[in-house]
Amino acid sequence: MMAVGVAMAFRSQRAPEPEERIVKEYVMVPAERPAPISVAVPKPRAAPIAMLKDEDLMSNIGAVADVSEDEIYNTAPPVLDPILERLLQEASEARIRGDLYLAHNKLSEAQLHDPKNPNVLYGLGANYEEFGVWDKAAPFFLEVYQAGLMKAGSLYEKAAIKLATGSKTDVKDLAKLGWGRMTTPVRDANGEKRTLILPVKVAPSRDFDPDLFNPVVRFYEEVDGQVFPALIQEGGTDHGSEWVTGLRDWKDIDGEEMAEIWYYVPNQDPATGLLFGEREFHGFVAELYYDGRLVDICAQPRTLLRIGGGKSTIEELQREFDELDGLDIEDLTAGSSLLPKKTD
Repeated sequence: MMAVGVAMAFRSQRAPEPEERIVKEYVMVPAERPAPISVAVPKPRAAPIAMLKDEDLMSNIGAVADVSEDEIYNTAPPVLDPILERLLQEASEARIRGDLYLAHNKLSEAQLHDPKNPNVLYGLGANYEEFGVWDKAAPFFLEVYQAGLMKAGSLYEKAAIKLATGSKTDVKDLAKLGWGRMTTPVRDANGEKRTLILPVKVAPSRDFDPDLFNPVVRFYEEVDGQVFPALIQEGGTDHGSEWVTGLRDWKDIDGEEMAEIWYYVPNQDPATGLLFGEREFHGFVAELYYDGRLVDICAQPRTLLRIGGGKSTIEELQREFDELDGLDIEDLTAGSSLLPKKTD
């Protein structure tokens, strides 16, 4: 009973109310630090690599450097393939013999071995040129030229010349000399002027450059029964020439122009005539050239075409006149012409 009473006594007591307290606590905050700045640290340089000298890499570099441009111009590009070399040689020999078809076959076979070889390309161009087909020859010469000096060597300049000059005009049946005739000599107190009228006929259907025609005349005289070249001083005033039918364009339907060529023979004193004989006119040899190639030749009398014991006139005249130039036909005023001139 006592225990129950005690319990009742505790129960009747009020529990103490809780107290609120404000407690201040001081916390130490560390000072703010600046943000770190990254600094790039340079990497250590690698040790230099030792390079080999050019002389060690190419033992013959000195010999290559010593080759001059003139030597390259005069050296053909090498042919290292023996089969290709044989084909090129056989093609060249066939072309010299005039067998252009065989030469073309050999060059075509060589092109299969090395289609870009300058020797092959130049050979094909030269062969087409001999055929007279310039439109097919020109592209091969152009390839050689575009290959450059180092690859094409001596063929570089040759190809350039081919391209610059273009195709050669076929001079066969292009033109001919007409019947030249000497006019009556014109005398004056100091001597006489001997004049030749020389027609030049050109095929009107052919393509040509009028400026490339060049007639050359050589006069001959007879002294004491022997024939000699006329004494004409080179560059002197004792001869002259001119086209007497206006502009030498050969546009007339007959395709003919005329040239007048003359030389002057001074009077000889009696003593000279007695010792050496009188200079009587004997004849002339006229040659017509186009672009430096002989087109036609005529002579009056025709015996002048063969002198010196049956030797060829061309060869004999060349030897005989090495030191004596012929009279080139030029557009020069040669004095009063015997023929009427066309009006401008």
